[in-house]
Amino acid sequence: MAQVDREREALYSRLRSIESDLSSALAAISEVESKFARIDGATASLPSRLTTVRGRGYAAMGHLEKSIELFTKKWMEVSPAIKQNFYSNVQPLTGQIRALQAEVQRLKAGASFGGAAFGWASVGRLSAEASTLRARVAAETAKINASLGEFLGSIDAIDRDLKIAEKTMELFSFACFPLKPEESPVLAIEGKIMTKDKCDGTLYFTNQRFIFEGKKEVVLEKKLFIATKKKTERTVLIEQPIGALQEISKGRVGLIAWTGVYIRFKPERGLEETPFDVKDWEADVITRFFQYIIGGEADRDIATIRGITPKEAPT
Repeated sequence: MAQVDREREALYSRLRSIESDLSSALAAISEVESKFARIDGATASLPSRLTTVRGRGYAAMGHLEKSIELFTKKWMEVSPAIKQNFYSNVQPLTGQIRALQAEVQRLKAGASFGGAAFGWASVGRLSAEASTLRARVAAETAKINASLGEFLGSIDAIDRDLKIAEKTMELFSFACFPLKPEESPVLAIEGKIMTKDKCDGTLYFTNQRFIFEGKKEVVLEKKLFIATKKKTERTVLIEQPIGALQEISKGRVGLIAWTGVYIRFKPERGLEETPFDVKDWEADVITRFFQYIIGGEADRDIATIRGITPKEAPT
């Protein structure tokens, strides 16, 4: 009896290995299908999101129109051949894989009723077929995935910048200060000023100004020492022309070594270097956009999007 149990367990182990090969092949096929769906969806969603954020008044990052246009055009050109290759040479293998999976299930069921010997007679063939299918699928999908990598990378880059634009316009909608004539939002990041009187708030960058707006909750009503009604008060704590900023550098701020940025003002402003606590990736975004603004590129993009005459680099 023990010998029979060992043989049955050994058979189950081989069948599980075959199932693993087949599942791996199916997963590789499914991954390609998911990538097709993501890229196809992006050709519609990315232009729509850009139209929406432009409609809300975001005129910076003028590269987005061209990036989306190039991405969409190239995908329309090459996708028919890529998809034909997939649906002709790879997707049909799904039927073979599922047929082998069904056969494996029958052998497992038979083994549980004492048919281990019969199962062993088919294991060699099934193992070879499963291994061959997995290798074929892996080779074919690897070639397709290599072609799709460029498009997925473009989607990620465009999506990243669109999210920055969308969040910027959301935060500007809460700002307590008005924009000046010809002023346009470029970047808004939530953070904390790390001076003596620490305060949460938002760092705002337009093509003309840097503004830090602090916010705090004010209790309006209490019942039994519990705040039942509160409101958020927003106050401009720093407001300077963008040309008054000498440098923005990424660094560690605070005693616990958080990542943040240091804003250094030009000496004639008489202002101390000011640290802000932001997330690591946000610090990179802030330094990138500061260069984008002071180099005059932001003004050129805004002028192009709005159809007006561009200005010189901000001072």
